[in-house]
Amino acid sequence: MKVLLPVALLAAVTAAPAFADCVAPTISINIPDGSKAALADMLATQRAIKDADAQVQQFADCLKAEQDAKLAAAGASMKDEDKIKLGTEYADRQNEVADKLQKLADQFNVEVRAYKAKAAAAAPPANATPAKQ
Repeated sequence: MKVLLPVALLAAVTAAPAFADCVAPTISINIPDGSKAALADMLATQRAIKDADAQVQQFADCLKAEQDAKLAAAGASMKDEDKIKLGTEYADRQNEVADKLQKLADQFNVEVRAYKAKAAAAAPPANATPAKQ
């Protein structure tokens, strides 16, 4: 029984660094030119942005778990200003990645509008009647 306690403590200590490995996702999505792109390209880009969004959410969850683990490890001994500093560091890491994705999503939305304008210009008017011969 005395052996189990040190083994359990060792397992808990070695498991804690798993949270320290929050790696920011690499987001590299080529946004197609909406005025020239095919529908398949636009849909593939939309899927890539949704996938990147899921990765950013996983990263945010990892950061939250890591932050919570550090706060729990410090316990009541951590000063309020240190807690604020820690929270700010994690928020900055998360915001940096989220801002990158947001810029890509904004750029994609511009290209979606260009794609829709191209499609609207190529389609016949909805209220046009066929010419009689």
